[in-house]
Amino acid sequence: MKTITLVLWSFTALLLGSCGNSKEIDDKKNETVPKEVTHQDISGVDFYANAEDESWKLSITFDEEIVFTDTKNNIQFSSKNIDKQVAQGADVVNISAKSKTHVFRINIDIAECKHDGKQVNIMVRKISEKNGLDYNGCGYYRGSPQLHNIWALHQINGKEITADQFPNELPHFEFNLETKQISGFAGCNQVNGKIKFEYSKVIIEPLSSTKMYCGETSTVEEDILNILRSGPIYSINNLQLTLESVEGSIILKKVD
Repeated sequence: MKTITLVLWSFTALLLGSCGNSKEIDDKKNETVPKEVTHQDISGVDFYANAEDESWKLSITFDEEIVFTDTKNNIQFSSKNIDKQVAQGADVVNISAKSKTHVFRINIDIAECKHDGKQVNIMVRKISEKNGLDYNGCGYYRGSPQLHNIWALHQINGKEITADQFPNELPHFEFNLETKQISGFAGCNQVNGKIKFEYSKVIIEPLSSTKMYCGETSTVEEDILNILRSGPIYSINNLQLTLESVEGSIILKKVD
């Protein structure tokens, strides 16, 4: 009877030991396998870049997250802790971020590349190492995803707009980031044009319109068109879009 008890005890210990070793192995696997990092859909990012063979990819949401992946070197980087600096008057953007394992720095230059792109320089290195990897490529500003909407005129040069100033309808514009087009009504004429972006600017070229004349309304419309054509700086806050340039400023409200 003692022999049987001893055999059962030994067998139980062997099973428990095996389970413990299995758990340790699983824990080690979980420690060494990095959490998978994925890029969100391009429609939700402000800026993106990638290698021609797509071996590395970068996507940035300026107020939220950087994601960088490199399949050749098995690098997956994601950070929501971004330090961003923009050279005043130049729109040269420098961004740095850090994860538990890597340091990341990016420079978006004003120098153009390919079709409406901007030169991008990226440095990635492990925290435990002095040297890292450098990447050079061409990236593209998409504009803030919030801009993708229809906006109606609310103010021009600090003066609030009323409906009786525009007998037909209030000026309104749709910014479509998918087609990279602007279209709408400027108060007297229909307008449309192509849009592209720098860091904080929306550039509309060319902006064409029909040729109707509407008296005083045409004067206000001309002010609006001059602002749109001058590469205004744009900002969005509390469902209001502000466009400012040397030609003046307009504030538009999001259309429900």
